[in-house]
Amino acid sequence: MSEIAIKAIRTNTTTHRAVLRDGEIERILAEKVCGLAGIDRTSDNVQVRVHLSSRMGSCGSENSATVEVTIDHGESSSAGEV
Repeated sequence: MSEIAIKAIRTNTTTHRAVLRDGEIERILAEKVCGLAGIDRTSDNVQVRVHLSSRMGSCGSENSATVEVTIDHGESSSAGEV
């Protein structure tokens, strides 16, 4: 798992900036959604898919993400639950 590098530049203000790659964005989103749902995403019976999209329009661009968590309940009665 890679670390997120944060650089700070200081003048009269301090700006913190991090550049995240697709895999890091997907991991963070998957962890957050699974955490909110109370699902252990590392379980063998849990599959997480993250779809990142960007759409251009006349007023600019719109970015979105869809996170889909699938639990295979056939593997155990408490599949994926924390």
